[in-house]
Formats: sequence, structure tokens, C-alpha cells
Amino acid sequence: MSSETTNNKIKESLYIDTNMKIHDEEKNFEKKSVDDYDNELILAAVNTNDDPTLPCLTFRFWVLSTLFTALGAVVSVISYFRSNILLYSIFFVILASYIMGKWMEKILPNKKFRIKNWEFSLNPGPFNYKEHVCIAAAAAASVVNVHYLEVILVQELFYNTRVNFLVGFMVLISMQMIGYGLVGFVRKYLVRPANIIWPQALVYATIYNTLHGNASQTNDKIRFFTIVFISVFVWQFVPEYIFPWLAGASILCLFGSNNNVVKILGSVYRGAGILGFSFDWNAIGEIFPLYTPWWSQVNCYIGNVLSIWIIAPLLYFNNVFDAQKFPFLSTSSFDKNGNKYNQTRIIDPATGALDVTAYENYSPVYLSATMAVNYSYYFMQFSATICHFILFSGKEVWKRYKKTREEEEENDIHCKMMNVYPEVPYYWYGAIFIVMVIIAIILSNANNVNLPWWGLLFTVALAAFMILPIGIIQAISNWQFKLNVITELVCGFILPGYPIANIYFKAYGTRTLFQCLYFIQDLKLEYWAIRIIINKKRSYIDGTEVDPTGQWAGLELQKANTASIVWGLIGARRTFGSDSIYNILLWGFLIGAFLPIPFYLLHRKFPKAKFNLVNTPVILYGLTRFPGTVPNFMITGFITSFLSQFYAFHYKNKWWQKYNYVMSAAFDSGAQIMTMVAFLCLSGIIRVPFPTWWGNDPSTQSEHCFPINSSPSKKG
Repeated sequence: MSSETTNNKIKESLYIDTNMKIHDEEKNFEKKSVDDYDNELILAAVNTNDDPTLPCLTFRFWVLSTLFTALGAVVSVISYFRSNILLYSIFFVILASYIMGKWMEKILPNKKFRIKNWEFSLNPGPFNYKEHVCIAAAAAASVVNVHYLEVILVQELFYNTRVNFLVGFMVLISMQMIGYGLVGFVRKYLVRPANIIWPQALVYATIYNTLHGNASQTNDKIRFFTIVFISVFVWQFVPEYIFPWLAGASILCLFGSNNNVVKILGSVYRGAGILGFSFDWNAIGEIFPLYTPWWSQVNCYIGNVLSIWIIAPLLYFNNVFDAQKFPFLSTSSFDKNGNKYNQTRIIDPATGALDVTAYENYSPVYLSATMAVNYSYYFMQFSATICHFILFSGKEVWKRYKKTREEEEENDIHCKMMNVYPEVPYYWYGAIFIVMVIIAIILSNANNVNLPWWGLLFTVALAAFMILPIGIIQAISNWQFKLNVITELVCGFILPGYPIANIYFKAYGTRTLFQCLYFIQDLKLEYWAIRIIINKKRSYIDGTEVDPTGQWAGLELQKANTASIVWGLIGARRTFGSDSIYNILLWGFLIGAFLPIPFYLLHRKFPKAKFNLVNTPVILYGLTRFPGTVPNFMITGFITSFLSQFYAFHYKNKWWQKYNYVMSAAFDSGAQIMTMVAFLCLSGIIRVPFPTWWGNDPSTQSEHCFPINSSPSKKG
């Protein structure tokens, strides 16, 4: 049977008139349940027609995927070191690659070339959605790679250890490919079920269908995208360069500039950020307000408010954990005198391990109250995620485990469509996994890493164990949880005194969990990009100085270094032992395990009351966001999410379906490209400072709260 005949049969058996279904139900839209909303969104976003004969790995694919992957590498690296981390927008890649793909379709010759038995063409026909999807998938690789570089950067910036390029290159590859190998064994549970929607994937599907659908609608949306993109690109120049105050506008500091308590509560860069606004999309877009489901945003926002506006000030002004000795929102570590912890004083240079005598003569490690309690939030989130998974998803996963492949595929229209294509065999995934684990074991004994083989296997096993609980929650909420604190804690107990081993243990346990590697050619480019940023912004990134604009803080990198000291160098027993002031934080594991239970019981008792929408792991995710980021996004981001995911979705649904995701793509790409241009041309490679004025006053970090070199405290 020919592929064309097969495809026709699929179309005949699977055709659904999606548009008619949506039109008939549109009047009752507001009365739908969450499940109805998910189902309608899937039907509206995902095409039920397929042509297996369309080419994928075309010449256009290779050219455009290389271009956008390289661009993504640079954008992701620059973003990682900023106060607000905005990931490289795949929406931008989708729209820009479509324009360029259609252009290449027009200008490239369609002549066929033959090399022995192999025939190819530079222009095999119309630019189709399959090669388009492959281009974006390749570019997505560059979004995640930068997070794997943490293991290299901490060694270089804080331990003065320059990692050999080849070793670092292979470390990055092995981390990512181990994660890729794990994917093959969970696709049955995280890809095939129809109720596992992956909100971001639905956004992508909507845009693909739009661009490759009706020509008049496509042109209209591209025109809309262009207008918004140019507007955001021009506007972003203002908070990025001319008027940085707009990136973090502290209202309380303007009206209470002489009151230190008010300033601590109001500062968006070094305080709680209460009544703080941002008009910088790099900050607002950090919470994905235009495509994360409204119920999920509300859960996360509850956690944000509890963490930074309520709990953190209570801890600080009651001097819990000696909070007033340290900066309010710091991710660094400190000694008993409140100075930055000098980790090099307690390291044995011969072994790279802890020098106990030097440690006892120096100081225990101390943390800001927000940083200390942040660890407890992670403990709660870990146990709450497992409990939530068992209560709300365990039965469904068990049923799916017992079903045969054939039974499972009968239930999902898109699974039927995929029957045309042969599955990647499990042994391919297994082979990749085994080979990369062996390489990782070898690398873990290089450069004084001191991570034994059994330690590496332990952390990979922990990651494999948590894939389903974390994956299911991410698939419905659009929030991605991390295992970093849990892996740091475990390694801190089993391998105390070895900070670099702790970094690698965390990296292999955490970074392999979530993303698959599609392409690796951008890794060398990232190394080049990192060298530029470190040379230009090193004093801001390592915490030696404060960036006057507040935009370059390197909070995540400082947080990673603190973790290497707390968990690796000094060890979990010394930091969280029975005689430590931080011992009480370990109760977070028990508290987290009980948090989902009341809402599960209420949901069973009152199934129509929507208690199932109270997602405690997502609330706890909101709690964990600080102090790894600054709270300048909270009010503006929540308002944006409300307007998009609640108001426009329910009351302007036709407009929402047509323009919401296109607008998201334009906002993300406009802000990111302007940020990259500003860094490369104005404050990075080329320095052209804007004249000093009230809106960019370097003496007060542009927000007019604290002098740039002061440490905010209650006493001032």
C-alpha cells in the first residue's frame, strides 16, 4: 500500500470538523469545565490531518536550523546572567523561520541533484509544516544548553578552576544525552495520553496550523506580528538603556525614601518589591503570562505573594536566622561577621576537599533568611509533588501501565495518526543512555571532580524516579520544577566536603531530567559568548559589585555557588545538623507530604467545587522563585496574565484564538532581540553609556532605594 493511499485512509477515518464544533459551543464557552476547556483547546490547536510523504530534513531545514540555533545560543547565554531570565522565544523562531522558509521557497532552484543513488533538491517544493517543526525543534536545543553551563561557570568564577574545553564539551553532551535516553521510557505516560496537554506545545501547534493554513489569515497574523514586534523592539530600548527605572519601578521608595523599613519592603532589586512595577518585557515575560493557564498562574502567584511579600518580611523584621545581619534578597553565603564567605580559605588545594581545621578556625556558613527558607520550600515541593502525583495521577498512570499499546492508541486520535510512522525502538534510547552514563562516569573522575561512579548512578536514578511526578505536573501547569536542592542535599550527606562533586551530582541529577538534546553544534559558540560576558560583566555576576541598572545580577549563578558551599564543601550534616540554626528547615519534607491531602479529600467530597485546581506543588514552586529572581514582575505580570488568560479568553475568545499566541511571540522576540543588540552594541562589546539622569542614576541602582554599595538593613 502506498503512503498516499495510507494517508487518505487516515484522513477518512480521523477527520473531525473542528471549526464547526467550536462554533456550535462558543456561546456556552464560559460554562465549560476545565476538562472541556482542555479538550476544545486541543481540537482547536492540533491538526487531525497528516501527510506522511512531506520531506523534513531539507536543505532549507539545515540552513535555517543552524542560523536559529546559533542565535539561540547567544541570546540564552546573555539572558542567563541577567536579573530576570527570559528564555529564547521559540515563537520568534517559528514566525521568523516561516518568513525565511517561504522566501527560500521562492528563490532557490528546484533542480534535482544526484550523487550515485542519492537524489536531493535545494527546493523540494512548498515550505511545509514538518520541516518547519524540525527547525524550531533544533532551535529549542539552544534554549536549554545554557543551564548546563552552570557546572563549568561555578568552577571558573568561584573556584578558579579552568575546565579543559574538550572535557567541558563532553560533560555538557553527556548530561543532555542521558536525559534524552530517559525520554524513551516515559513517552507512553507523558506524550500519548490526551489529557497530558503541555500548554506550550499547544501554543506551538496553533501557530503552525495558522501559518500553514488559510493564506489570508496567515498574512493578517504576520502583519500583526510585525507591528507588535517593531513596537516592542523600539520600546525595549527605553527600559534597557535610556530609562532603567521602568524595568523596576519602586513606588514605595519614591514616597518613603527616608524610611529604611519602607525601602526594604519596596525595593524591587534588593527588597520585597511590594507595589513594584516593571515595564520591561524581559521581566514580565518571565512568568509566561500569555500562555500559562489561568488556574496555574493563580496557584503560582499565591506562592509568590506568600514567599516575598509576607513570609520574607516577617522573617527579616523578626531577625529569624540573624536575618538583619545579611542582605534581604541575597543568594550569596556569608561568614559569622556578615562578610561574603571566602570558600577558598577552607579548601585543601591538594585534594580540592574541605580542610576541617581551616573551617573550624574560620566560620560556619550563614545565609540570608530568604535563601535559608528557600531550601525548606524545595523540601516541601519535593514531597508534595510525590504525594500529589500519587493522589491525583497515580491511578491513571497505573491503568496506562497495564494497558497494551493497541488499547491505548484506540483512545487518542493523534496516536492513530502516528501509527503511520515507525516508533524509535526502546533499545536505541537504552543504548544512548548506557553509553552516555559510561562517558559521564569517566568524566566525573577528571579535573578533581571526585564524584565516584556509584554517586553518578545514584543521581541519575533519582532523576529517573522523579520524571513522571514532575513531568505530569509540568504537562498540565506549564511550570517546570527542579530537583537541584534535593540532589544537593543527598550529595551533601553522602559526599560531604567535595564541592565540585556536589555540583556535578546536582547537574547530572537535575539537568538531565527535563530536556532532550536535538543539536549540539552550538556548544562551542556558547563558550565564546560566555567569555565575552564574563570579561565585561564579571564583577556584577560574581557579586563583587552591584550593577547600577539592576539588570545584571547573576543571581542564579551566585545561588549555585552558595549551594556548592552549603551542600558540597561544608556538607549537609554541618549546615543542617541537630546543632545548626537551619535544622528546623528539614521539617519541610514532612509538611510538604501532607499539604496535598486536604485538597484531595475535599475534591473527593465535593467534586464540583474545583478543589482539584488547588495544586500545592505549583504554589510551592511560586514560593521557591525567590531569591533566585527579583520581584519586579509580580504585579505587571499578573495583570498581563489576567487580561490574556482570563478576560480575553472568556470574553474576547475569537480575538484570543487569532492573536494571543502571535502577540506572545512578538513580545518575546522583540524584547530579546533588543536586549541582545543593546548588550552587544551599547554595554557589552562596545560601551556607549547613556548620559546620567534621574531615570538611570547609578548611585541608587536606578530604583532610588539604597545607595549602590550599601547593604539594605532595618537599621540602615
